[in-house]
Amino acid sequence: MQTPGGLIIFGRTYDVRDVDPIHAGEGILGMAAYRDGVIYLDRNMDPSLTLSTLWHEAFHIAQQEMLGTADEAQARWVSLFVHTFLLQNPGILECYLAEANPASFHDEESQQGPRAQSNSNRA
Repeated sequence: MQTPGGLIIFGRTYDVRDVDPIHAGEGILGMAAYRDGVIYLDRNMDPSLTLSTLWHEAFHIAQQEMLGTADEAQARWVSLFVHTFLLQNPGILECYLAEANPASFHDEESQQGPRAQSNSNRA
């Protein structure tokens, strides 16, 4: 499976590198190097496990960014949830690809954008 060369997480681009194998320890399939801006993935995984591991490592980066620490159990269940949710609900991705763009996301107080304006006209 061809993995993306990079992911943007909280505005920072992280390189995604397929390696053979990860030498951090037995059973380690991925590793997020937060300070270096790199996510390492074992290139020998099947596509489903690669995607689940990518979510897992991305969540570790989010934990580090928001909490200053990482929780392995939390990363495991959240990544498994997101991965399974997307597999079982592929239509949600179609919604994002068809409708979501940076201009459509805004906070409710700003009342900017076409949806906010049409909603304020209904009140």
